[in-house]
Amino acid sequence: MKEILKSLQKLSESSYGVLLAFFLLALSPEARAQGTTVQRLGTPGLTAAPGQSVTLAMRFNAVPLAEDYGVFVHFVDASGVNHAPAGADHSPPVATSRWSGTVAYNHTVALPSTLPRGTYSIRVGLYQQRSPWGRVSLGMGTGVTVDDQLRYTVGTLTVGQTQPTTTQVLQLSNPALSAQTGQTVTLGMRWSSVPMSQNYYVFVHFVNASGTQMPLSGDHLPPVDTSVWSGAISYNRSVTVPTNFPAGTYTIRVGLYPMSAPNNRVTLAVGPGVTADNETRYIVGTLNVTGGTTTPGGPVGQDASQYVLTFSEEFNSGFDTSKWNNHIWYETPNPTINYAVKNGVLKIWPQRDASGSFFNRTIDTDGKYYQTYGFFEMEAKLPIGRGVWPAFWLFNHPGDRRPEIDIMEAYPGGGPNSGWGDANLHPVAFAATVWPNGASNPNAGHKTLQTVDLSAGFHTYAVKWEPGRQTFYFDGQPFWTVNVSMADPMYIMLDLWFGSASGTPDSTTPTGEGNSFEVNYVRAWQFRSSEAAPAID
Repeated sequence: MKEILKSLQKLSESSYGVLLAFFLLALSPEARAQGTTVQRLGTPGLTAAPGQSVTLAMRFNAVPLAEDYGVFVHFVDASGVNHAPAGADHSPPVATSRWSGTVAYNHTVALPSTLPRGTYSIRVGLYQQRSPWGRVSLGMGTGVTVDDQLRYTVGTLTVGQTQPTTTQVLQLSNPALSAQTGQTVTLGMRWSSVPMSQNYYVFVHFVNASGTQMPLSGDHLPPVDTSVWSGAISYNRSVTVPTNFPAGTYTIRVGLYPMSAPNNRVTLAVGPGVTADNETRYIVGTLNVTGGTTTPGGPVGQDASQYVLTFSEEFNSGFDTSKWNNHIWYETPNPTINYAVKNGVLKIWPQRDASGSFFNRTIDTDGKYYQTYGFFEMEAKLPIGRGVWPAFWLFNHPGDRRPEIDIMEAYPGGGPNSGWGDANLHPVAFAATVWPNGASNPNAGHKTLQTVDLSAGFHTYAVKWEPGRQTFYFDGQPFWTVNVSMADPMYIMLDLWFGSASGTPDSTTPTGEGNSFEVNYVRAWQFRSSEAAPAID
């Protein structure tokens, strides 16, 4: 190997590039990662000053790869020299051996204060952890190019332009929203940012013409921590308008606050069209709410005209025993009450029974509502702590078979080393799995999605179940598709169990209603082109 490298060093620059390409391909762990494509960064044109941080919105369209590769990031100047600092290369949050479908995450790089000013091409790719020269040949998305070293240009970084000193609030990407009661609206949140002193929460208030803040909240943790914000930050936040919400036009007011002191709001700069009120809230758009319906529209992110609503539980009328059971069919319900419907939300919380033990609670529609195919959606906030295992799934038990579609399962008690929870055992990932013949048989696919803290606010979890295909969604965005035929009618299950990858609950597990699996609604639709499956009484 040393002799080869010595020979390469003696070649002319042009010959070196050609031979290096062949050399890299020879060492490449696979001739081509079939099906995996590099996409441009979510924000392909970045600017920063030396010493600042930049956040790269990494994007791949992926299939599972042969092994767990590292991702390299190079900042290449006009002379072809790489200036990327230590820490630019990284392991993606989801191992490449488990990549499937759209893989998107943010990676923040601190720029050296000595970084020369100028424009750099941002080149990325995959490499073997044991051999940085073992790079992977990938497909290219729109606007992506590849050099002779298997590096894919996905954007540019301009260093030296004047940067803002204060985070600026921008108008929503869709500043004039409208919805009927019961429908979900998606707020296109946008900021022009600098790193903040700590990780703040984002509040979203809806204020009527009299200045009254309405009981509709969109508070949340942004997908990128505010302590590492840099440049353009944009993401979507979905909010469901309650069915009893008064008609009218509301201003949408946003801002930042520390969780430890929610009233200590952060003073920010205003972007074009944004105004601030006297409560340090920034008006970024309007929402016009109309009446005339008490039923929800279509699924979040879908064309409502393509669906027919077949099941809707908004939890506005208590626990409805005509729809729900309080235990799975093979168990006797535990008499200790650890669930309730309050203020339009179903709550299931960790609790010890009379024997001092934690116990499972399952809420399901077995014998009361089944459906084959369609779109199934839940909006929920998840609990924290060791051992907690909330889930939303479709299931049936015909004879000896147990077909199952797990839409959401979370295991925060596993902690940061497991990838499921953070250091405080808050959920920062969830999984979807398809079991055509039950969990005692091989699954047809499994996908773990890294997320924000799922206990900090409500999010939507959904599956579009078609003949021969299931597509899973988080907050209206598809993140995984598996192709398998499943034709059994299934019923809906919501549960809070304990164990599995979340560990064993103990004295540190928060109990009581304050640490609930909170479900705002559960809805199901049939495709308009097919006849809706009726409920089974």
